[in-house]
Parts: sequence; structure tokens; C-alpha cells
Amino acid sequence: MKKLIFLVTIFVLVISSVYLVITMPYRFYYTFQDEGIQSDYFIATNRYGSLYNGLSPYEQSRGVTPFWKSIHFQNFQFDIPFEDVRFKIFPRPNISKIQAQPYFDIVDYKNRRVLSVNDFEIEKFNVAIPMDPIFNLPVITQFIKASTNQEVWLDILNLNIKVKKLSLFSYKDIKYLLTNYSPSKLGYFLYIYKMREQLFAKDATRIVQNGPFHIMQFFDDANNIGVLKNYFYEKGRIYRVTIRYSKNNPDHNVVLNKLVKNLKLNLSRDEESSLAMYNEFRKLKYEKRFEYKGMALLYSAWSHELENEAFYREMIYYLEKGDYKTAQLFSLYDFAKRKFGKTFSSRDEVLKDDLKAKIEIETKKERKKQERDLADYQISGEVDFKDDDAKLDYILKNIEVKEEKDDLSEY
Repeated sequence: MKKLIFLVTIFVLVISSVYLVITMPYRFYYTFQDEGIQSDYFIATNRYGSLYNGLSPYEQSRGVTPFWKSIHFQNFQFDIPFEDVRFKIFPRPNISKIQAQPYFDIVDYKNRRVLSVNDFEIEKFNVAIPMDPIFNLPVITQFIKASTNQEVWLDILNLNIKVKKLSLFSYKDIKYLLTNYSPSKLGYFLYIYKMREQLFAKDATRIVQNGPFHIMQFFDDANNIGVLKNYFYEKGRIYRVTIRYSKNNPDHNVVLNKLVKNLKLNLSRDEESSLAMYNEFRKLKYEKRFEYKGMALLYSAWSHELENEAFYREMIYYLEKGDYKTAQLFSLYDFAKRKFGKTFSSRDEVLKDDLKAKIEIETKKERKKQERDLADYQISGEVDFKDDDAKLDYILKNIEVKEEKDDLSEY
């Protein structure tokens, strides 16, 4: 009898151990799903819905936008106002991180900025396995590594990682969980959670997807400025562009929706893409090249070849021949001077500023040359100077100038 009791006890302990081993991953996952978890093996304290459910689609449907035109700009395809008399784009090139950036604004008919497009960036899609010790389990690591970068991206956007709450005391329910949600799959769900935590900003007011490879994150900034950050996935890279819009402008929603509803990734082919946009410019009637349409197409062409002075010079030429005032073109002149060393302007008031700047530059160069030439000059006696300029003036007045003698022999 004692032997039987012992055997039964051993059997019950074995069955209980097997049961606990089998159900432990699901108990752990249900705790993570319902309450969040903070342990030595895994930390998950953020609870916002998109981390578990994935992203809802952007509510604005794609389609033709009357009086707006689709242009290839940098690595993106934008709809911009083209024949819409209420709005127009205006170039605002900048130098960011030592690189030229073809930023632009959309302004209304009163030249008030409605929104700005900037921060064109490219970064590697980081699919590295997180540092949490739970991911050191080979069964989980192998499952993750079996997925391609694109599969991971699509799962970040779409995969619902919530598991239906079932009874862990029901053989039928346990069998269902083992069949449909293996421990390795649950580990992959935890990985997707961590990837979303890295990519989805906690302070975003809204996060949606606009197609399978496009994430849109909305933020509120200071001074009633809204920010929309766009992320596009393509072959292991993420292409980003940021749109900032003024909520004080009554048209900001209309313009934003028109700009982004057909926004998509269209990788630049550099000279080929530039030439395609330039050919569209050449198709315009000659007088139209001096107007807004010509500028928009030329700026788009330049966005693919940011080192191409010819496009930039030509854009300045046509803008100056049109009805744009010098004050309106100041940002373009300023960028040209910083990037190419000259404004490309033919207007007198700009040329005067250019000449003045050149004189100042040459004066500074000459001053530095004098300082280098006189650096080794020895001053006899103790003479006090108020500053370096006073010292330099003293040296220039007292230095002995040696006259070169003719080396001609008499004959």
C-alpha cells in the first residue's frame, strides 16, 4: 500500500511538473498582456494600445487632388499645389549635418506659412534582438532570426499580439494554445512588442499606417504647431520626412490632407530623376517658366542633384526674371552663398551685398596673412599693448623693410 501511495505521489508530481512547464509560458504571457511585467528576464511597462494591436489605417483615402500635381521630390512622391490659386510651395533650402537639404514650405495666398516639409533622413532598420535575457533562449532567437526584415516590418504594423484568455485548467484550451501559440511564437510576440516600443513614440497623439510600408506619427509641439513624422520601409532602410503645420492657420487640415493622402516612397535615381523633372519644366511654355510652375519643377529637379549648381543657378535666374521680390528670395540667396560661395543673382542690390561680402572676406584673409608673416617678429624692450590689433599696428610701423638691390654688373 505504501508503495502504491509513493508511486501515485511520484506520478502526480511528475504530471504537475509537466503541467506547470507546459502552462508557464502562457501564465507569463497573460501577465504581460493584462498588467505589464517587470522581471529580471523581461520588462514591459508601456501599455498603450498600438503596442499590442498594431496600427489602424489612415482615414484619408488616396485619389486625384484637383489643381494639385504629383511630383518626384527627393525619395518621395508628393502632391503639391500647381494650379490651386490659394496655395503654393516655396523653396527653403538648408544645410543640415553638413548636407544640403531641399526643404520647402506651403504658403497661402497671403504668403502665410501653412506647413513646412523638412528633415529628409535615411537610416538602417534596426532589427537587433533586444537585451532582455528572455531573448537568449535559443527557441525564441531562432524563431526571430527566421523572419526577414520585411516580415518584421509588416508584423510591427499589423500583427495583433494579444492572445485570447483561455482556461489553463482545460485540456482542450491548453491543446488549442499549444497548437496556435507555441512558446517560440509567444517569444516572437514579445520581440514585436519591443520593436514597436522603439519605433512608436510614447508621446505621439496618434499613430496610423498609410499603406503597408508607411507609418505616420502625429505630435503636438509648442506654439500650437503640429508635427507629422513619416516613416517608409524599403529593403532594410527607413526613409523619413517630417511635416510641421501651423494649427493657427484655418487651412492647415485641408493642406495637410492633400499633401499626404498620395504621399509615397519613390527612390531617387539621381541624375535620371533630376532629368525627368527638368524635362517637365522644359515642356512649359516659355513665359510659364518664369512663373510659379517653373520654379516648382526646377526645385524638384534640383532635389535629386543637390550638388548641381546649374539647376540652382537656373532657378534663381527664372525667379528673378519673374515677379518675385528680392526679399522673397533671400533664403535662396543665403543658401547659395553658404553652399556654392555666390548668390547667382543678377540684381544690383544683391550684387552690392555680394561685393561687400567678398571685400570683407579678402580683408580677413589679408589680415591673417599679415599675422602669420609677423608672428616671429621680435619686439625689443617691454611694450604693453591693449590688444592684438594694437600690437600688429606697432609692428607694421616699426618693421624694417629691406629693399632689394639690383644685381646688375657694370659693363
